[in-house]
Amino acid sequence: MTGLGADFRRLWLSSAVSNLGDGVRLTALPLLAAAVTRDPVAVAAVSVAAEVPWLLVSLPAGALADRVDRRRLMVAVQLVRMSLAALLTATVLADRSSIAVLCAFVFLLGIGEVVFDAAAPTLLPRIVPREQLTRGNARLFGVELGANEFAGPPLGGFLFRVGQAVPFVLDAVSFAASAALLSRLRGTFRPERAPDADSSTAGLLREIGEGFRWLWRHPVIRTLSVVVTFMNLARAMTMAVFVLYALETLHLSAVGYGVLSSAVAVGAVAGSWAAGRIRPAAAGPSLVAAVLGHGLTTVAMGATSHPWVAGASSAGFGFATMTWSVLTAAVRQTVVPDRLLGRISSVHRFLSWGSLPLGSLLGGVLAATYGLRVPFVAGGAAVVLAALVAARTLLGVSALLDGPGGPGGVGGPGGVGGVSGSGS
Repeated sequence: MTGLGADFRRLWLSSAVSNLGDGVRLTALPLLAAAVTRDPVAVAAVSVAAEVPWLLVSLPAGALADRVDRRRLMVAVQLVRMSLAALLTATVLADRSSIAVLCAFVFLLGIGEVVFDAAAPTLLPRIVPREQLTRGNARLFGVELGANEFAGPPLGGFLFRVGQAVPFVLDAVSFAASAALLSRLRGTFRPERAPDADSSTAGLLREIGEGFRWLWRHPVIRTLSVVVTFMNLARAMTMAVFVLYALETLHLSAVGYGVLSSAVAVGAVAGSWAAGRIRPAAAGPSLVAAVLGHGLTTVAMGATSHPWVAGASSAGFGFATMTWSVLTAAVRQTVVPDRLLGRISSVHRFLSWGSLPLGSLLGGVLAATYGLRVPFVAGGAAVVLAALVAARTLLGVSALLDGPGGPGGVGGPGGVGGVSGSGS
């Protein structure tokens, strides 16, 4: 982190501990659901419950992030999520786990995640200069996926074997540590607002509409949102049944499932290193390659029965996803005005992550009807098609990153003069 400053180190450490807890929980929850039932639709319902908040809460969460001190908002959310994780621990210890109970907890935790992630991308432009955004995003996304999908999953599988409640204890502790680190960030993180800004519900709706219109009128930002919608749809289709695919198709144990889940982070770590070194002129071709890689590795996973091939495909998927996430985050932070950054990020996620519940439900239905391989093949093919259709616009990203900040972008009018994040 040399050259990025002490506040970036605090943000990086906060992301590391929080995502470690997330990785542990996101591995333990499917195992807990599979211990309750082996019905693919019922197991997928837990994923749907976690993803519905992206449809329900994304837009007001983004408007909220553009009204209040974003650091304080994130600290408050982490403390609420800590309390929810502690309650989930108590529920498991009391042997009250059921699909309905798990759905309720992941829904509430999902609301917290949506609010947190609406504010998270706005912090980095306040902490590092514009020319360091790609590097900073690479470091943040690297530790996010490294902790969430490399260290967290095998640890979650191991802790689940120790005791079904143990992973959720660690999750609660991780939220508390993240909140403490975020509270130590220096400076102001409140967006500038006009003195006569309308704070009413009608004003909130107008601000949400402004974010929608801005995103939809910007051809590159709009295309990024549409393409990642297909990517997330395919990801949700596969993740909804991934635990059953690992246990029944690949014949892995709970620990083996955790190790396979972490394989994506091997590629992601390499991807974070590579993405931070991509020249602006190569950003467009790199994005096209990333989308194609996302789709093709998903298809490859569905076509194999060998754990090592599945692991290699998962690592390739991680590399492609990391490249996409780093570059697209830098694009948004470069061209979107600071006063709109929370809303644009939330509209982007409303469109893209809003596809997750549909993808999870579709994945469960396809697996139950046609077999566990079909969600992988169908989802991957849809992403490849999206890459081909959007290739021309994605190539234009090179000009955006290679030129001066656009109107209202970081360092431009309305942006963060002088002077994370979350995945895309």
